[in-house]
Amino acid sequence: MRPARWLAFISVVTTSLLHLTVPAASAQECPVTVGAFPSAAELRALNAKVAGFGVRSTGSPQHRRLIDWLERMVDRLPGVSVRSEGFTIQRWRPGPGLLLGPGAVPVASAIPYSAPGLRSGELVRLPAGVPITADNARGKVVLRDFPAVDRGYFAEPLLHQDMVDAGNAGAAGVVVAFPFPHEQVKGYWDPHLGTHYRVPGVFVGSDAAVELQVGTRTTIGVLAARDRATTRSLIATLPGTSSERVVLDTNTDGVGWVQENGTVGLLALAEYFAELPLRCRTRTIEFVFATGHLHRAAEGSEFRARALDAEYDSGSVAYAFVLEHLGTREFLPVDGRLRPTGAGEFSAWFAGSPALAGAALTALTARGVDRTFVLAGNDPPVPDRAPPQCSFGGIGTHFHSHLVPTMAMISGPWTLWAPAFGARAVDHDRMRRQVLAAGDAVLALGTVPREQIAGPYPALRQARASGAATCSHDLPPEEVR
Repeated sequence: MRPARWLAFISVVTTSLLHLTVPAASAQECPVTVGAFPSAAELRALNAKVAGFGVRSTGSPQHRRLIDWLERMVDRLPGVSVRSEGFTIQRWRPGPGLLLGPGAVPVASAIPYSAPGLRSGELVRLPAGVPITADNARGKVVLRDFPAVDRGYFAEPLLHQDMVDAGNAGAAGVVVAFPFPHEQVKGYWDPHLGTHYRVPGVFVGSDAAVELQVGTRTTIGVLAARDRATTRSLIATLPGTSSERVVLDTNTDGVGWVQENGTVGLLALAEYFAELPLRCRTRTIEFVFATGHLHRAAEGSEFRARALDAEYDSGSVAYAFVLEHLGTREFLPVDGRLRPTGAGEFSAWFAGSPALAGAALTALTARGVDRTFVLAGNDPPVPDRAPPQCSFGGIGTHFHSHLVPTMAMISGPWTLWAPAFGARAVDHDRMRRQVLAAGDAVLALGTVPREQIAGPYPALRQARASGAATCSHDLPPEEVR
């Protein structure tokens, strides 16, 4: 099967596997790889529970119920203490979209953060590459094809810009037509920046798009609400024999079975490590269930990364490890539909130092996790920047770009923002192998000194302090500027 283009321009980390030794006495007493662990069926049941809360848009009642449930799940574990970090947001409460041409046209979903309300205008098709301006869009409903991208998540910057441009142009609204049928894109959710747009927007499937008639008066509507709300991240701390911390992170807001099932992985790992004797946890483990990834103006992982950055030089943090989009199956476009290839989706395990990369490679090999690349970054390196590569593909970027030693496991399938695929999107046997590999890496690094784990990060932090260019940590605005 063809690899995703996003893997084509980044090089695989080439590093020899490290021989991580454990003293003989502790080897007899403490595990060097994860032993008893939930089965694939048990992980599937947990994933069904998470997905069963529905669309967990940031700060929504469904999202709050999920966070409350997660809090109860980790609070019952022996030795774990839980606290929250709260944020106030301008919430977008999703509702259905409406589209009327000569007749009613089925709407797959409202474009997230589009303006509530009902507007009408002539329907005009603007091909890809043609900017939306006042001259071609004022007072009109703009029809766009979904961008021609290798995976859906690559479309976010283009979708965002179209919504911004349409608002600035005074358009009546935006319709984005997928090349896939309504049943596959129902509930599609992206962009997820948390920036509120000035126009209503809707997605339609390919079978619905043929009902639209360019040049006719068309009415577009989004039945949603905007209001102030609070949301929170959970931070569950499991003490070790030292106060030096390992931080495991994922986000809680999401849609469907893929985004975000990292919560399932973190729950399983929290239970496993909580059941180990204290002497077998050489470091304190902090499990972060972060909010704000579907409202990135309040990205909880970014705020956690800022705090770790401020603490790192004191010696209290060893590394961060992010888990996202686990066990995903590959779906590719064939004859106008997304169809399963029978393989796992390509995934990446980003690692910012040789010690972290070595632990990742060892764990992936031992657990037989295929189609996974150990990578130094997801963007072209920039010499003399600290770090040279900023992106770890997802929320791991926040920790790495703040120069906290970081690993991040992530995939980006077509099903990421398409909840209609449900449980079919996830191979829970694969998810189990991935989470076991993650736990193995944490155990293997337990006896590796912090300085060895850090690798190039201390020198990068020195370079930053001396004025070297670094990565942007700006978060998207809540309102279009």
